[in-house]
Amino acid sequence: MTLARSPADLAASVTGEVVLPDDPEYDARRAIFNAMVDRRPALIVRPRTTDDVSLAVRYALDAGLPIAVRGGGHSVAGHAVADDALVVDLSLMRSVDVDPARRLAHAGGGALWEDVDGASTAHGLATPGGTFIDTGIGGLTLGGGIGILMPVAGFTCDNLVEAEVVRADGEVVIAGPDGDPELLWALRGGGGNFGVVTRFTYRLTPVAPMLFGGRIKYPSSAAREVFERHTEIVERFPTASLPTITLRDDPALGPVVGVIVGIVDGTDPEPIARELRRDLPVLVDELRPMTYLELQADSGIIPFGLRHYWKGHFIESLDADRFAELAANVAAPASMTAAFVLLEGITAAGRLEPDGGSAFNQRDAAWNASAIAMWESSADDAAGIAWTRSIADRIEPWSMSGAGYVNYSPPDETGTRVRAVFGEERWRRLVAVKRRYDPANLFRFNHNIPVG
Repeated sequence: MTLARSPADLAASVTGEVVLPDDPEYDARRAIFNAMVDRRPALIVRPRTTDDVSLAVRYALDAGLPIAVRGGGHSVAGHAVADDALVVDLSLMRSVDVDPARRLAHAGGGALWEDVDGASTAHGLATPGGTFIDTGIGGLTLGGGIGILMPVAGFTCDNLVEAEVVRADGEVVIAGPDGDPELLWALRGGGGNFGVVTRFTYRLTPVAPMLFGGRIKYPSSAAREVFERHTEIVERFPTASLPTITLRDDPALGPVVGVIVGIVDGTDPEPIARELRRDLPVLVDELRPMTYLELQADSGIIPFGLRHYWKGHFIESLDADRFAELAANVAAPASMTAAFVLLEGITAAGRLEPDGGSAFNQRDAAWNASAIAMWESSADDAAGIAWTRSIADRIEPWSMSGAGYVNYSPPDETGTRVRAVFGEERWRRLVAVKRRYDPANLFRFNHNIPVG
């Protein structure tokens, strides 16, 4: 493999594309999900093969450029792009191959969840994936991965059984039992610290042709009763559905509590639906039979170009009093396109580490509680950030470790909070893996684990 000495050499060497600042596509290629993040990389490489990725990494190493990795570009923190860096944009590597007999899916590093879901459900199988179908599989998997199959199959990272990785010297390694099992452990929640993952191999779980789910909404004045009823349902049916609740001030309905349902374990949905309706002041009832693909698409697609600030905590416990207090204090500025609190419960299989373990370390939390704000104009940045921080501050006294879900973290996430995500034992272990694979911290645009 000949080392490219210039962008022109690199463009001539790869089968993909090289985009430079004077290219007409440059601004479109550097734009990501969060419009608050406006960064100008030195060049963007769009590889088609693992060899292309290796060439790009070797070029960056020789040129003294750090590397940012873009999968779906959905990182609210903006990790997919960086100033004066080489961006490896994996969007041309979206192929997915399914082995139904072994219940495995092999997905290119730039695949989106709609790619994985479409290929796997054709065989009656799925892996826990993002609930926004245009999210890239890479960032979500490497940060943990919360999906509707979690109660029966665990976090997304728990279902990662092998990965192909281009490390910081351009060499290709396999993470997993047939390669480096410690690297696989680190990739299960340790973020993009160790190289470019060009192929993810997932364990798949059977899903029925028809499931049941949707949304049901209530006035926030009934928050206490709704939470108590929801808690009873989860205790009675712990693997049926990912516990998911939203709190927001709806422009049409006023302050509302929303419960999102996706029954995935074969449980008869009628008793659950009946309890969610019985003696409660239902405002909107959209519960119905759905396929897995319909459940996955139920959240819709958030367009690129909005400005985002998200922040939260994994919380140890939540009772009806705390929930009612939170529900009464979520009013957001009218200028927000959307602003809500998202509560995602951790139950059943989500509490169990996979064979070989994982770097992910928040399984003992009761909920992932996040404040999420999005808006259009930079004039509203201060208001959106202030609202989100105010909710996160309200939740912080209930926090398990002082940290939040890395996949929902803001652009100004602190190193202290990142370290707290893992705890000291896992942090030391991650540092040891980082030291072996990226001692110069070439891959630093992530929830970074520095070795110094």
